[in-house]
Amino acid sequence: MADKITTHHRFLKKAEKDLVRMFKDGDFESFRENYHHFIKMASPETSLEEMFYEAMDALGEHDDVVDYSLMQLNKGSGDYETHMIELLKALSRQERYYEVINFSDHLMEEKLPQGFRIEIAAIRHQAKKAIDELQYRRNGDSDEEERSGEEDIDLDEMSHQEILRMFSTFADEKDIRYKDFVLEHLENISDKDIVTFMLLYLKEIGYNQKVRHHKFDEPAEVVPADLPSLEEITLMKDVEPEVIDELESRAPQIVSEAALLMTSHAIFSYPKEPDFKAEELVEGYLQYILDLLNMDHPYTAGSDVYQWIDEMERLVTTSET
Repeated sequence: MADKITTHHRFLKKAEKDLVRMFKDGDFESFRENYHHFIKMASPETSLEEMFYEAMDALGEHDDVVDYSLMQLNKGSGDYETHMIELLKALSRQERYYEVINFSDHLMEEKLPQGFRIEIAAIRHQAKKAIDELQYRRNGDSDEEERSGEEDIDLDEMSHQEILRMFSTFADEKDIRYKDFVLEHLENISDKDIVTFMLLYLKEIGYNQKVRHHKFDEPAEVVPADLPSLEEITLMKDVEPEVIDELESRAPQIVSEAALLMTSHAIFSYPKEPDFKAEELVEGYLQYILDLLNMDHPYTAGSDVYQWIDEMERLVTTSET
């Protein structure tokens, strides 16, 4: 048995040295493949994880970085600050600037070491700057500011994420020039997250006439100017703070992911409020999240609440694939 343990230890050391060699040689594709084999056998040192992040950045594999960093954050493995910074940087490189800003804002509400806080603030600043630059390029010089800005938009040629970013940018800019374009396409779009940002845009410009949209296979009519902001709905205002507060003591390793989960559910369900009281949803989310971690807990939500949460997560997951 001792020989087997020694051999296994030596095997891991050799595998680690091979990874370092591949990284130094710039053979990042081989590094990536062997790294994923290695972490199935042992927990990597921080220095090796940093090489992984650098290699994935060189390969442009930002999806892999997002998945890996979230996995390590959920496990509470390795250096929390390193994983969080790399997650935010990867989201920025995917041009998911609004997610970076929302994530950073959540983090900045926590008590953080000063150096870590400065790094997060810098990444957030770059994300905001990128949004401003996109807005500037879209507006162009003073001669082009008179144009409607709609001529070059072809939704059929855009990916889901590109369309989502575009309408979320519209909502942030509050530029009335896009009103007719949004109204023209609103009823024909069924992607729940995109519809949310179209409605938020119309709310931001104060559009006070009824509009028709589709969510959950049912058409609905609303007056955008009368809608609440995303932050004012029950899930974000009353449920998320209570859930996060409880998780910080029971499962701090899952707090960031739980916040993302609830924010995603809020975006997908908006403007329709779930047919449950806030305290029922708090109980349901705590049960759902701690069940995912296979942790013992005292929470028992109603089956309809749990089913609603599970269905929302399925919708979000399906839309991301």
